[in-house]
Amino acid sequence: MHSRSCASNPAQCGSGLRRQVPAALVCAVCLMAAPLALAQTPLANCGIQPAGVLQLEATAHADVTPDRAVVVLAAERQGSDVAVLNAEVTRLLDSAVQTARATPGVQVQTGNFQTQPRYKVVAGQSQQDGWSVRAQIMLKSVDFAAVGRLAGKLAQSLQVQSTGTEISPELQARELTRLTHQAIAQYRNQAQAAARDFGYAGYALREVSIGSLQGASPAPRPMFRAMAAVPLGEQAVPIEAGVQALGVTVSGSVQLQR
Repeated sequence: MHSRSCASNPAQCGSGLRRQVPAALVCAVCLMAAPLALAQTPLANCGIQPAGVLQLEATAHADVTPDRAVVVLAAERQGSDVAVLNAEVTRLLDSAVQTARATPGVQVQTGNFQTQPRYKVVAGQSQQDGWSVRAQIMLKSVDFAAVGRLAGKLAQSLQVQSTGTEISPELQARELTRLTHQAIAQYRNQAQAAARDFGYAGYALREVSIGSLQGASPAPRPMFRAMAAVPLGEQAVPIEAGVQALGVTVSGSVQLQR
């Protein structure tokens, strides 16, 4: 009867035979296969951490003087006729851009152009009271004196909103290379010292991450905000660079070796 059942339904026959295998035999087969499975499986996947692994981090720092001055100016007009206001602000902005472009060594770019309603409170109710139109222009230059004089000239018709300094992309690239070399050297020194102190002959890198340049983008410093241009008599706007703290971090792990 059993052979006929197997011939008619091999799947049933196979499952029936499997059910008849003693549990002890199944366990023995699993134990015999276990060493092979462990040999083909990374230790981390088995929950076993290798010995002699250290997590390290090294950071190289430098105080760098920014090499580019930044000045933000704005043209602003307020009134009841928004078309007239837009035209007046546009005229002021175009004139400032033309003047800036004629100044050697100065980069110029326009910023936000905003048209917003103004409101006033009448008998406890908020009512629209005209419009405010504002447009920005940004000046950048490695020539601090030139951009300062230009900002003073433009301040006869525009507002100086903020002054500041920044590190140019070229200087950032140089500092990133220099600080990365220093951070890697510090990381290697730490690894070698740790290996020696723990009684190992040396080390091998497991994984390493090199961070980006930190501290290269400070916020501009606001100077003043007024509803009309502040007459400076074309006096140059003072811009002091100061210093910025830059850094690069290298982190990762090493395997200590006998």
